[in-house]
Amino acid sequence: MTTLKGVIALSAVLVGACGGGPAFTDADRDAVVAAVDSATRTFQQAERARDAERTIAHMAPSFYMYNDGVRQDYETTVAQIRASMPTFRHFEPAWSDVEVTVLGPEGAVVSLVFRDSIIDASGALLRFRGTSTLAWRRFGPDWHIVYADAVHYPVTAQDDSS
Repeated sequence: MTTLKGVIALSAVLVGACGGGPAFTDADRDAVVAAVDSATRTFQQAERARDAERTIAHMAPSFYMYNDGVRQDYETTVAQIRASMPTFRHFEPAWSDVEVTVLGPEGAVVSLVFRDSIIDASGALLRFRGTSTLAWRRFGPDWHIVYADAVHYPVTAQDDSS
């Protein structure tokens, strides 16, 4: 579940990304979808490769997120990624229902359902499922995540049977 604070924060972050200006055509919208979808996929590939620096490179310095309802700033998130990713023996971020919503020429939101499988340093298998929202903003030619929201639930035997 996205918190009310998260929804309000996401709205505030993206207002500046929508802006006015010249007419925004269907071709422009398609180009934003393609660029943001590609950036989202490279973000997932960086996670899958357990490459902390490539993962972090997708986040803007102004990035923050709500991780299971707790607000985390850029520095906290970066520290967690750098500390945890090298300890993973395996990380499989499986995403479905990935949807790009274009807000304008400089902003888009990606929503997705995830199912993560992680084998940690001790060999333990950790499995989570949930939803995530990524707010992307264009900075020059590049797209970066400025806001994220993720809610994690442990995968249960019931989840596996459905």
